[in-house]
Order: sequence, then structure tokens, then C-alpha cells
Amino acid sequence: MAGSAAAEMVGAHARHYNAHSIGVCYEGGLDEKGRPADTRTPAQKLALHTLLCSLKQDYPDAEIVGHCELEGVHKACPCFPVSTIRAQIKQLGY
Repeated sequence: MAGSAAAEMVGAHARHYNAHSIGVCYEGGLDEKGRPADTRTPAQKLALHTLLCSLKQDYPDAEIVGHCELEGVHKACPCFPVSTIRAQIKQLGY
């Protein structure tokens, strides 16, 4: 994960959710034809997992959701099943 803003800053990642959420972005999410696809590398998967575990330590009551799971947000991203990473992190006790 490259670059970051302080978690306390209001982001611009999901309209109507910015003031009370932390946006996490990754490079990719589209296949060679521009269609939504899980294009994460093993390094990206590890970095995301590590970051989300760290955020759950800092914000234990926070929910991990993708744009596609937010009411009123019509996006395919993050282009992978967030439920899988959510379950993995829950298994670790976060």
C-alpha cells in the first residue's frame, strides 16, 4: 500500500460515508478489458490483510465493508469478496 492520509482526516471515497469511515484503496480491480476483477497480487493481499488487522486493533467496533456493500453506492469495487477477508480477520480475533 503506497501513501496514506491520517485516519482522522475526512476522505473522499464513498459519498455519505466519508465523515465516519476510513477508505482503503489498492491499485487494480479491472481486467485487461476494463471489467471488474480481482487483480490483487499476493503482496497486495498480504498488505491489505495486515492493514485491516491493524485498523481493527485501533477501531475494534468498526465494520469492514466494500463500496459494493454500502447502501446507495453503485460500484463494483473492491472487485473481490470482502466477506472472505472479513471472515479471516474475525477468525484471528479482531
